[in-house]
Amino acid sequence: MTSRSTALGVLTVSLAAALMAACSAAPAGAPSPAGAPAKDQAAACAAQVSLDSTIPPGLDPESPAPSAGEMQAWASSVEPLFTVVRENAPDTLTGALQTYSAQLDQAKKGQRIDATSTEGTAASNAMNEWVYDSCGFQTLDAVNDGGTVGPIAPTMKPGPLAIRFTNSGDPAKAGFVLLLARVKDGQNVTPADIDSGQAAIEQVTDVAAGALSTGTGPAYSVAVLRPGSYLVSTVLGTPSQFSGTVTKAFTVS
Repeated sequence: MTSRSTALGVLTVSLAAALMAACSAAPAGAPSPAGAPAKDQAAACAAQVSLDSTIPPGLDPESPAPSAGEMQAWASSVEPLFTVVRENAPDTLTGALQTYSAQLDQAKKGQRIDATSTEGTAASNAMNEWVYDSCGFQTLDAVNDGGTVGPIAPTMKPGPLAIRFTNSGDPAKAGFVLLLARVKDGQNVTPADIDSGQAAIEQVTDVAAGALSTGTGPAYSVAVLRPGSYLVSTVLGTPSQFSGTVTKAFTVS
């Protein structure tokens, strides 16, 4: 595997791990039983944005194992956010929330979260699908159609962004993950620089989100945009067999 493929592999594995640990808010479902407090969808959406932005330590399998204290500190920091999400989630998302709760319990015991958990990936996707459909955030709906990605609006607004990523067309040109990355201040990089290998996205940007492909269905993620230049890059292929990237740019102002 080339050095570029190795870098992409480390980056996408880290993002995949982060996605597995992510959890999303839930919409108000059926009317609350008599006497039960009303669910606050807006509060759940806001808490979810913060929760998705707080990544557990040690999710990259190639990184050193975090200490028990680091895991416990992370669990304490996100538990209030998760409580808001859980208390305002509909019953249809109970299973996904239980998966995340189990991961949180692991962290409370000082245990490293399992980044290979397929249940975690499924839970994250289910929850973030709701965010895309129901929170009223600005959206990015990107389709990889046989190695061409779009549509990507040239400008977007600051604030929360709900992302949907779908593969279409030739399966041999499917994207493994859609990366959303903010170009670091002082850097001047174009999509062509990334796709040609002249610049490495993990060096010239701060990756804000990744929507990991889960097969034929859409993948979802959430990010917070702030003013600056952004890249949307689809990594084509599968781990150890990456065949390149397809990248687009937009600005936030």
